[in-house]
Amino acid sequence: MARESTRRWNIGRDVVAAVLLVIALFVPWNLYFGGGIPNGHGGAFVLLIAATVLSLGAIAVTYAGPWRLFGSRFNPVVVGRLRAWLNAPYGLLVFGVVVFEVVQTVRYGGSANVPSGVGPGAWLGIAGSLLSAQPVITGTATDDMKFRRWLQSARIVGYASIALASLSFLFNLFWRVKSALPGSSGSGFGKQNVAIIATAVIYGVVALVAVVVASRWILRRSRVSRLAIIALGASTLLAGLIVWSLPIGRDIDGFHGIAQNTSTAGVGFEGYLAWTAAAAIFAPLMLLMTMTASQADVWRAAARTGLLLIVVWSVASVVMRVTDIVVSLSLKLPYSPYNSAATAAFDLVTAVIAVWIYINLLNRALPAVLITSACAVLVVLTVSRIVVGIALAPRVAGASAGAANPIYGNNLAQQITSTFDVVLCLLAVCVLVVAVVTGRSAPTTRRPTRTAAPASDAKTTRLETGQAETTKLAGGGAAQRSPKPRIHRPAQDSSQQTSADKPKIYRGQEDSGDGGRT
Repeated sequence: MARESTRRWNIGRDVVAAVLLVIALFVPWNLYFGGGIPNGHGGAFVLLIAATVLSLGAIAVTYAGPWRLFGSRFNPVVVGRLRAWLNAPYGLLVFGVVVFEVVQTVRYGGSANVPSGVGPGAWLGIAGSLLSAQPVITGTATDDMKFRRWLQSARIVGYASIALASLSFLFNLFWRVKSALPGSSGSGFGKQNVAIIATAVIYGVVALVAVVVASRWILRRSRVSRLAIIALGASTLLAGLIVWSLPIGRDIDGFHGIAQNTSTAGVGFEGYLAWTAAAAIFAPLMLLMTMTASQADVWRAAARTGLLLIVVWSVASVVMRVTDIVVSLSLKLPYSPYNSAATAAFDLVTAVIAVWIYINLLNRALPAVLITSACAVLVVLTVSRIVVGIALAPRVAGASAGAANPIYGNNLAQQITSTFDVVLCLLAVCVLVVAVVTGRSAPTTRRPTRTAAPASDAKTTRLETGQAETTKLAGGGAAQRSPKPRIHRPAQDSSQQTSADKPKIYRGQEDSGDGGRT
């Protein structure tokens, strides 16, 4: 690998890491501290600033220390160790935020109290910290061993994500089922109890399936899955910023982008945090290996993998909306058939379009314009799902979005949209970009070559059905007419009708007027 190329990749990675670390200071880490949290915990924020300074210092020693990257005394081993150790406090801080959330979840189980959650600040911070902790890319054989350990550590993140999401689902389901069961002094088991349990099961399973489907990409060793998780992680980071920054973010997500545990309000922090961490681990090496025109099919396959998650969630949204309609009908609750049908229709159409693209994205026989147009339609539909889901959702009359809490909460009576829907919008944009970029190179990289058939094949044999006049060698050399159909050859091929081991007939000049018959 050229030295100039590795220099650009190292600088680009560290610049992105520094930007993520700085932005993480200005967005919430949970409901109690971080940027934008009124009366936040000051001690935790001081620890965050200290950890951020150390992580930024890991980037600084790479370019300004005695073993700096472009100096004559550059030592990749020493620099790699410094980068890892200086980012260790940041990793411990993120781990502490997760442990604090888990403890509060167990403590507040079955009550109306809300756990702290894990906000987009932690997602951005762990991504930036992992990028700045990775060793320097040198372009030598030692890179394989150094980065192989990092890639293997990502599998731990994947397994932890699935395990925590499963435990969270079971924990929340236990408390919801318990609250739905009649007590010793309560009434009997009726329709309302069944509706509560059915809704808890369906909503919980939907959220768990989404986390498991995406987190399994982390466990695979293929470039396709790793590129898909990179796109998903980048989409998650940007979605967290969008939901927190926009005024409509509280309507999109009831917790304003601060993720709770899985099945509390859809996809939980077990997914978001794991996807961003894995994306930061995979991105430097995978992008370096695949940012070439020869890897176009790998990128299209990765986009196809991302489409699977869009299909799963769109179908799941239809199931959740149908469940709400059934519950409203069974309990005779007020609902709007038009609004319910419209929101479900958008989800269904999005799923159908995503399935069609999933089937045909790798089909080079279809025009590139058709695939690109379908991807653009998918982007519009994913955005429309959110707009329609918020505009047509039933609201609590007289309730104000910020009356109960200045950070989270809204007046929607039915909350199906979430930050995950914004993640899928951005993932659809990634699919569109891949389709556009790889579609341009399709005619030059995958054009089939035609092999021309030999010209003599069309003239060699021809069956005559009539009494064709052929030439037959007799003892006297006279030509005789045969009653059977025979193979006729043109005059220019007459030299090939007699094999080399048979006697040749010599004709003098007096026989030249016989028409060339032998």
